[in-house]
This record gives sequence, structure tokens and C-alpha cells, in this order.
Amino acid sequence: MKRIQYPAALVALLAICFGCRSTATSGIEGSSTVMLDADGGTQYSEYVVVNNPRVARGLQIVDLDQQFVGDILRAQVTLASKYSRTRNYKYRFSWFDETGVELDAGARHWLPLLIHGYETRTLQGVAPNPSARQFKINIRAR
Repeated sequence: MKRIQYPAALVALLAICFGCRSTATSGIEGSSTVMLDADGGTQYSEYVVVNNPRVARGLQIVDLDQQFVGDILRAQVTLASKYSRTRNYKYRFSWFDETGVELDAGARHWLPLLIHGYETRTLQGVAPNPSARQFKINIRAR
């Protein structure tokens, strides 16, 4: 029996390529921050980060919205499917105070999300306490 031996350079190249894969746990993440200015007004900052282009090809964050219900921050995220077929995802909300410290980090868990072809879906989350000023939603393929 003849053994195939691979050159060390090929093995090293494969190790480098596979080692460079993204280790991000979400395919898409969206974040919105509420900032109170000195005049008592409110400003918002929003962004979307794509960690996995494959997930982003099939799902888009269309809108990130937030409002205070009393003194509790409520988040609303609108998603749109770009696929014709039903897809399974998971999502979770994270909440942060005004200094960026995550609130109730141990309480976060992934929730199932089923989106039908070309469906638009709105997800809502409520902050765990009144000190929340920022939310983040992470979405990943199931």
C-alpha cells in the first residue's frame, strides 16, 4: 500500500486558511443606542454588522427602532427574507447601559426564528431594567 505524503507547505497553507475562518457567533448583528444630550433631547445611533455574508444574502435588517415605555427601553427590529423558501435562524437581544456595560449577560439565550420566503417579520425585545440605553440583536443560521 502506498501512502500519499503532502508537502509541509501545503499542510501549513490549509491550516492557515481554515484558521482564518470567522469565529463570530452571529451572522448579522444590529445595534441601536439612545443618547441623551445636554438640552434634554434624544439622539439615536444605529449600525448593522455582517459577520457572515451567507446569512446576509438571505436575511436583511430593514429597521432598528427603539422607544421608552415609561423608563424601560423597548427594541423593535424589522427583518426581511431575501429567499423564496422558508429558513430557520436563531436570534437574541443584548442590553447595555450608557457606559457600554452589558446588563444581565448570563440571561441571554438564543430563540428560534422561522422566516418564510420573502416574509417581513418584526421582532421585539424589552430591556431587563431602566439603565439600558443600547440594544444589540444577533442573528445566526440555525
